[in-house]
Amino acid sequence: QRGGACFASPRMFSSSHLHVPGGVEVEVHPVVLFSVVDHYSRREEGQERVIGTLLGTVTGNKVEIFSCFPVPHTESEEQVAVNTDFHATMLSLYQRVQPSHQVVGWYSTGDGVSDSSLLFHDFYGQDVERPVHLLVDLGLGTRRMSCKAYVSKQLSLGGATLGTSFEEVRAGVVMAEADRVGMEMLFKSATASGFSGAASLSDADSMEVTIKKLLKTLQGVGEYVDEVASGAKPRDAELIGLLQTAMAAAPALPPNAFGKVFSSQVQDMLVAVYLANLTRAQLALAEKLQAVAI
Repeated sequence: QRGGACFASPRMFSSSHLHVPGGVEVEVHPVVLFSVVDHYSRREEGQERVIGTLLGTVTGNKVEIFSCFPVPHTESEEQVAVNTDFHATMLSLYQRVQPSHQVVGWYSTGDGVSDSSLLFHDFYGQDVERPVHLLVDLGLGTRRMSCKAYVSKQLSLGGATLGTSFEEVRAGVVMAEADRVGMEMLFKSATASGFSGAASLSDADSMEVTIKKLLKTLQGVGEYVDEVASGAKPRDAELIGLLQTAMAAAPALPPNAFGKVFSSQVQDMLVAVYLANLTRAQLALAEKLQAVAI
């Protein structure tokens, strides 16, 4: 097949999933899972699963997956085929943006590894010393979404190689501060809309939620300081050091100056919102005028 790699489909020797403590550890960023779900939602009719390339970094036994991209493929009982030209083109484009990110493995959807999974794994093993297979079970309304990671392991008896099996390794989702804020906004929007639409919070509502959360945190800190001062709780040198660092980082502004700065920031935000609404209105008016002219 032009632009693709074809493989015959042999049976796996073993499909047992083993967990070896102290082995490979995989960390997945949330954008990877969103990309996999989006890829599955756009799959061709009749396609049971989708596959793609994982990009990230490898540090010792830790594999951190930052992004991914889909790879077209065909799959049947006799053979599987991967569009290698598409894979190479997308990899070249991604590495122009993030040269430090390399191929660390591949992903697929489904509730378990299959016989053809070993063939895809061998394809990625041509360029990756120890590729990771990320299996994303979407649940499809019958169970919760889950994510597992595997590496391949040679099975041998004496000096003879009997086959290859997939070995489950430790995997988890990691979030930076920006990821955490984005996830919280998604959950709040989904809760507010009853999971039926994207009802995003307004800027004012978002600021109110943030301020309330900050006040609650400050209240908890104040209660802890009072309890330590009264002797109800023992002193924690590390925690006290963190509090001192946080207090030192806060600007020493008098109340009047702080109020002026805060008001200025709010006014800037309101101006940006006003300009955005004005632009939206002008675009809508232009569309109406164009429709009338036609």
